Amino acid sequence: MLTVSDFYRITEQQLLYNQNKSLFYTLTNGRTGLNASEETTRLFKRNLKEVAQFIRATKSEGTYQQLLEDIADKVIRLFIQANQYLDFNHEDHRKLQKIYGDLFEQIYVIGNQKEQMSNKEVECLFHLHYQNLKIFLLESNGTEIFKKYKESPYLFTIKCAEYTPEFQMKLLNIHLDTIKQPVLDIGCGSQANLVRFLRKNGIEAFGIDRNVHTMNYLYKANWLEYTFTPNTWGTVISHMAFSNQFMHHHLRVHGKFELYAKKYMEILESLKIEGSFIYAPGLPFMEELLVSLNKAYVVATQEIDTQNLSNNKTSFSNVNRKHVTKVIRVT
Repeated sequence: MLTVSDFYRITEQQLLYNQNKSLFYTLTNGRTGLNASEETTRLFKRNLKEVAQFIRATKSEGTYQQLLEDIADKVIRLFIQANQYLDFNHEDHRKLQKIYGDLFEQIYVIGNQKEQMSNKEVECLFHLHYQNLKIFLLESNGTEIFKKYKESPYLFTIKCAEYTPEFQMKLLNIHLDTIKQPVLDIGCGSQANLVRFLRKNGIEAFGIDRNVHTMNYLYKANWLEYTFTPNTWGTVISHMAFSNQFMHHHLRVHGKFELYAKKYMEILESLKIEGSFIYAPGLPFMEELLVSLNKAYVVATQEIDTQNLSNNKTSFSNVNRKHVTKVIRVT
């Protein structure tokens, strides 16, 4: 009998089997290079009834929805690992769960009709599934960001690095004895390194990230959907996260520039008086506008000192040699 742990293991193996392949590259037969792994194919050929029974059991036990949510989360993480600029909101998560729900329903129906599937049937099943995933990505993130992925059967990656707390403190010019509390790290990373470092040193710190595991001081959320409550934070930090994505959408065709601009102002309004929003890279187009139109904030910028950061050259190469910005709320 197929167990939950068996199912998760096979699912994980199937996802990893295709993780370096492009959904958008078309082979001569008109299909993508993604397909079912040998283990998945063998399961559907030999134990199709068992898979159908497992799906029925999860429904009767009330664990089916959690199964879909877990798989959708895994898939989203793999997409983001391949390209950090992909963006998925709550509704996108729901749509992805439905795609996998449709796949499992097809398997369930077939499993109640026959003992096994042929290689051709497995191939057709997964071809349709990958077409649905491709449509999902285009609808959620637009066509422009995927143009490059049509050129090769293998992915090129735009990964998001996690930096040491010491490196971030030094680059952002943050000091434990002067930082205003409470602190929020936007885009803290799945490990929340800086948040944990600050808390170990007696600082009331919190983090938000789409890939972090929720706990009492870490929030798993898309920052465009997260509500930044006014007059809440002493310091808001975002290193190579919010402003990096904002710049990407500012330059990208059909990017979410307006949403990011509104969220930027919402973050500033969430500061306490004399609180600050510290981020890198800088956003000159927003900072110039802020200085000219809004007297409630003071903007200070500082060029990144490449000499002092020379001991972390690998990480620094991703900072794009831009400046660190500190926006202070004065009224």
